[in-house]
Amino acid sequence: MLRRIGSLIAAGAVAVGCVLAVGTTPAQAAANPCTDSSENVKEFTGSGANRVSVKLCGWRTVNEDTVQGFAEVDWLMESRNITFVKFMIQTRVERRATPDGRDTVVDSATCDITKTLNSAAKPRYPEQCHPAGLVWYDANYWWSTDATVTYDVEGDGKGDITWKLNGSPLVHTAPLVHSS
Repeated sequence: MLRRIGSLIAAGAVAVGCVLAVGTTPAQAAANPCTDSSENVKEFTGSGANRVSVKLCGWRTVNEDTVQGFAEVDWLMESRNITFVKFMIQTRVERRATPDGRDTVVDSATCDITKTLNSAAKPRYPEQCHPAGLVWYDANYWWSTDATVTYDVEGDGKGDITWKLNGSPLVHTAPLVHSS
């Protein structure tokens, strides 16, 4: 199911809602909850600039003490002769026992943005795909958001192609101390 996170995130809720290190200010904590915009970019051949980029974000909320994450898909298709038969993104909230350990998927969502991607040379707002479940934060783990795109460009004869994305930075902090 495809959902958008509203203007609340665009207005900076991510910056206010992130806790990446005990003792940091919200601005410091939110300095890097997402992949860099140039990290997950795919360019497609054609008569113009054609690219899709995906930003992955993951953070720990302060108020609910949960882990949230999403993939944000943006694109520019100047060549309208590029049409996708399929463009699906699977977004996963993952945890691991050590910083370099094996990921375990805790929640996921798969979003089909084929129709939306084909309908506009660029989106008015980037499309977002995020798991809907509530994932409680556990300080024993390192948390991240990861995603995989499966796409098929019409007429290129290549069929489905899997694009594994670089995941979001790891989130790992001590438990929150709540005052009574």
